[in-house]
Amino acid sequence: MENACWMPPLELYEDYKSDWKAYETALYGIFKTDFIDSKPMFEGKQVNIRKHPMEYDKEEAFFHVTCCDFGKDNNRVPDFRRCERIRWVRSFIENYNCDPANCPVCDGVKVWEEPAGTNKRVHLLLEEERYLVVLERRAQYCLLITAFYMEYDNNLEKRLRHYYKYSQGTV
Repeated sequence: MENACWMPPLELYEDYKSDWKAYETALYGIFKTDFIDSKPMFEGKQVNIRKHPMEYDKEEAFFHVTCCDFGKDNNRVPDFRRCERIRWVRSFIENYNCDPANCPVCDGVKVWEEPAGTNKRVHLLLEEERYLVVLERRAQYCLLITAFYMEYDNNLEKRLRHYYKYSQGTV
């Protein structure tokens, strides 16, 4: 799918001559601008990030939107699909309610809520781009949990099943 009208371009590793340090510095600069220097709003509430534990002078949330934790052991490794979509995180939060009728390239973001302990997590999925942003509702704000590209069909299909259950009120 051609990028939706509100989606920024990808931030490609190759544009940094495959220099990881330069790329990571640029990614963090984007993240800092989008979530530390200013705050996006979701449904009238500010979106905050998890700052601690800090690692290499970077907030925990940065690693949740740029890295994978395959073993679920906090051993995160860079995920280039997440990294190149760093600009998409804020864009999804601010444009989740885009009207596909007014945009020739946007099919609309699927939005649903799931319980997470005593809170609720809001999932924002643009199916055609296979990209998901997850926020957690708190009393006074929302918290950015993660954002990622779904490489495998079974992961996308699982998320779609959750969406259809939510939209039909069966969850």
